[in-house]
Amino acid sequence: MDEESDQFLPEIVSKAIKLPGVKVDRRAFLAKTFHQLEGAELAQLVDQGPQSLFGAKDLIKVANRVVLNDTEKSTVFSFAAGLPSTPLAMAGTATADILQYFAFAVRMAQEVAYVFGRPSIFNEDGALTEAGEREVMLYLGAMLGVAAANSGLMLVSRGLGATVGKKMLQATLTKTFWYPLMKKIAGAIGIQVTKKSASSLVTKTVPIIGGIASGGLTFLTFRPMGKRLVKVFSETLQADDQQIIDAENVVVSVE
Repeated sequence: MDEESDQFLPEIVSKAIKLPGVKVDRRAFLAKTFHQLEGAELAQLVDQGPQSLFGAKDLIKVANRVVLNDTEKSTVFSFAAGLPSTPLAMAGTATADILQYFAFAVRMAQEVAYVFGRPSIFNEDGALTEAGEREVMLYLGAMLGVAAANSGLMLVSRGLGATVGKKMLQATLTKTFWYPLMKKIAGAIGIQVTKKSASSLVTKTVPIIGGIASGGLTFLTFRPMGKRLVKVFSETLQADDQQIIDAENVVVSVE
């Protein structure tokens, strides 16, 4: 990731987001997920977020169901994708597998984020916003275990208001402020790309077992990733002012 780049996203993530089915319609998703609501409550759900109507425990339960559902879907697709290819096609298929992996991760991340009240990462025209780029990176960072990403997510979710000073608030609106953390997350994504490339090539060389291995690996990795994100959002929802200040300090100290 180049400091002078126009975007935060690594190329693999940028391409994954453009794949069909990755973009989540926030309003439609919330209406379906909280189908028991209608009228004024549904309007409040969409406008103010589920956290305005439900407590943390309820949101955690809903988010965990979302993670399990998305994990099961991704496992089925991963099994099919893991079936062996011809040697000439393996390299290209491995790249497709990685794109699919991040596509599922970004879709899951959006749904979990929307359960906890985050705004859409896309504008009305369906384009990813600048703030959306940052959010996607923070989601992926939290899912991949980048500790500082947890603090970044807490800061954007809870800290861009009265808790932080005016000078800090202005700083957080610039790309320069976020660059060190985005670079750190991009590094974690790069490591994941390398791991997935190796595993994709290996699983495709063994008939049928390759599909089982690919699906199994997806289940074993996706569910913990989703649960990490749920944990970060639940902690963020219940954070006090001191925790938000601590999160700010963590983000500022990233090199």
